[in-house]
Amino acid sequence: MSETRTFLLELHCEEVPARFLKPLSEEFAAAIVAAFGVEPEGAYSPRKLSWSCPMPEMQADQTDTQIGPPQRMCVEDGKPTIQGLKFAEKWGVPFSEVRFEQSAGKKEPCAVVTVTKQGRPTKELLAEALPGLIAGLHVPKAMRWGSSDFEFVRPIRSILCLFGEEVVDFTVDGVKSGNTTWGHRLFHRQHSEPIVVKQPEDYEAALAKAGIVVSFVERKASLAKQLDQLASEVKGRVVADEHLLDTLAEIVEVPKIIRGDFPADFLELPAEVLITSLKEHQKAFCIEGPDGKLLPHFLTAANRADDPKGFVKSGNEWVLKARLYDARFFFAEDRKHKLETRLDALKQLTFQRELGSYFDKTERVMALTVRIADLGGLDLSHAQEAARLAKCDLRTLMVGEFPELQGVMGGEYLKHEGAPEPVWKAVKEHYQPAGADDALPETDLGAILSIADKLDTVAGCFSVGLIPSGSKDPLALRRAGQGIVRILWERGWGKHLEASLGIAVDGIGTRAAKPKDETLNALTSFFQDRIAYQLEQAGYAGSVRRAALACGWSDLRDLKARCEALSGFAEDLRFASLAASAKRIGNILKDESPSDAFDQSALQDPSEKTLAAHLAKLEATSDHKTLLAELAELAAPLAAFFDAVMVKADDPKLRAARLSLLHRLRQAFLRVADFSLWQ
Repeated sequence: MSETRTFLLELHCEEVPARFLKPLSEEFAAAIVAAFGVEPEGAYSPRKLSWSCPMPEMQADQTDTQIGPPQRMCVEDGKPTIQGLKFAEKWGVPFSEVRFEQSAGKKEPCAVVTVTKQGRPTKELLAEALPGLIAGLHVPKAMRWGSSDFEFVRPIRSILCLFGEEVVDFTVDGVKSGNTTWGHRLFHRQHSEPIVVKQPEDYEAALAKAGIVVSFVERKASLAKQLDQLASEVKGRVVADEHLLDTLAEIVEVPKIIRGDFPADFLELPAEVLITSLKEHQKAFCIEGPDGKLLPHFLTAANRADDPKGFVKSGNEWVLKARLYDARFFFAEDRKHKLETRLDALKQLTFQRELGSYFDKTERVMALTVRIADLGGLDLSHAQEAARLAKCDLRTLMVGEFPELQGVMGGEYLKHEGAPEPVWKAVKEHYQPAGADDALPETDLGAILSIADKLDTVAGCFSVGLIPSGSKDPLALRRAGQGIVRILWERGWGKHLEASLGIAVDGIGTRAAKPKDETLNALTSFFQDRIAYQLEQAGYAGSVRRAALACGWSDLRDLKARCEALSGFAEDLRFASLAASAKRIGNILKDESPSDAFDQSALQDPSEKTLAAHLAKLEATSDHKTLLAELAELAAPLAAFFDAVMVKADDPKLRAARLSLLHRLRQAFLRVADFSLWQ
């Protein structure tokens, strides 16, 4: 077996935008897997992308089987034909090594040779492959510099590439690989020479001495620890934001957090405004006190080990103060006019070309909100008012500056205007959940308004042919659909969804470009997929999900109850036997039309009489868990029945009775699950 060495590649670039780092790292790792069959460990920071992994010194020999012409074309009268000789010559073997076999997919014996390609030194293969693999890395906005045709995310300034202690020689865009790299900018103010890395195992330690923490995971952990420590020093805690923490770890090479301050009078702004302003403009965390109220401090990354003269801290404070003055101005200007005065301006704001303006959407959502609330027997008194005002904040200065605050600001402005609490809370919550991990609306009206808004979007887009396909979903319809399902699932509003689909499609009216039935069928399939995903996220086993969902999802509360009951029996071996019997019943009844009623007196064999007795118990049971316990007891009698009798007997009366018995049993099964899908 060939000995192994560690392969290390580092691309030292001008600063790469954080959003490209992880995708580039993963894409190159996948390319190495495809080319060499090993997966490197990637690391990244603003100016560096690196990968390392052990590789054998020599690549293994590769054996390949090549199939050629039929035997009759290669041999004639016991001698090779010209075609046979050319086939052997093509693959560099004497004709004596050609054999004739009937391979899969071939109708007759064909010429076959086994070609062995000798393994080559890994270092040579890396030198040949790496320029192409690097050039193949893709970003949405690749760039070129000077007269070069090479495209990459940012200019490559140096390439470190080692295989053990040896340099892998190659060139990319005029940059030749070597055994040196560069540390933090501040480090090189005192050290003008590049850093020499003698072997891959020295890489992280060498860069640590030069001021850089290579590992994203280590940078993130260090930042999180400092955030908690600095927040506790002012008797507060960090307002958690995992995405922001990831961003900070991506945009720094040195994980250093500083704490700054801002004037306390800015705390008069809504908390969401402060949190959003700090995050979007300064990549900074807010700090909240024990009472949950924000404190006049912020935390952000410095990307240097110290701040001896406080320039980083004061610079961040200066910029942040200016941003907060802007936010306070927007907040004051917006409140000079009541929110509802912006309703008419929604006519000039397009929602979607075929579906009209946000004013048109508002009218549809108003009607849909009332209908959904009515379906659940919920309070209708504030539903129409909340829906009428929900989108008005899109025309405010604050939302123009911070689109992330749409809905939130509408709720805040209505609260300051003295609107009823159910109204302003519903408006504030109606965009929730905005993502898979986002919080759900807390109020009933907020949940209803969120469902209506998202359902109008999904149904409207489907009605005009804008349907997600494959990985393409530019309008985030899957996210909206999943949000609807999550709300209904968590609130136990079982029958709202199926009933609401038709109402939503009707609301699109003459703007629809697709027939209603076609749209409803597409929506039904779409939401079934969303519900299947919800079941998976809830942790139900695959057999439970498939069997339960196949029996329908028109009542999500009932679906959830069935999944819970089935999960208690997921490991019961009797259900495997029951599944086999369920498939057999389905096959028997496939081309039959049995009656719901059957003449029990026509049954003859003890096994079928036993089944009939079990059927009576099943049909008298309404509780899912009890029904499943009864079904588990049915596994053995069903197996005995199939061993003892021929269902499709010659006697018409007996045949009809047995078919009806199985039909009734299957109907009992389907009250809880389709066991033919239990695998």
